[in-house]
Amino acid sequence: MYFAVYTNGTMIMQPTFEKLRHNTQNVLFYARLYVSESCKYYYLLNTKGEICPLECNGGKLISIIYKHSTTPAVIAFELELPDRGVEIVDVYEYPNFYFPPLSISASLIKHLNKVGLKAFLVL
Repeated sequence: MYFAVYTNGTMIMQPTFEKLRHNTQNVLFYARLYVSESCKYYYLLNTKGEICPLECNGGKLISIIYKHSTTPAVIAFELELPDRGVEIVDVYEYPNFYFPPLSISASLIKHLNKVGLKAFLVL
């Protein structure tokens, strides 16, 4: 499955990337879903549908990982930091109430871009 996630947190899901291309205004990022037993991996895509990191304020976001087999469930970001390389960082724990992981990730990415990656991770 392919996703277009908008700046307001809404998202569209389609079976092919081409079906997402009809409305690119206000798209924060595109993603492709890969599912394993314990996690859902959302790899970020460029506007051509190719896997490509998302440039953020102070680094790059490679993928979003939704660890649904843990209690509580966790959202993690796979980040590339200029001075530390690639790291997977837990950025959000799910309470009992469910929100779509990509909608929460959109809010987190907007905040990350506002404050910078180092401040976001409190490095």
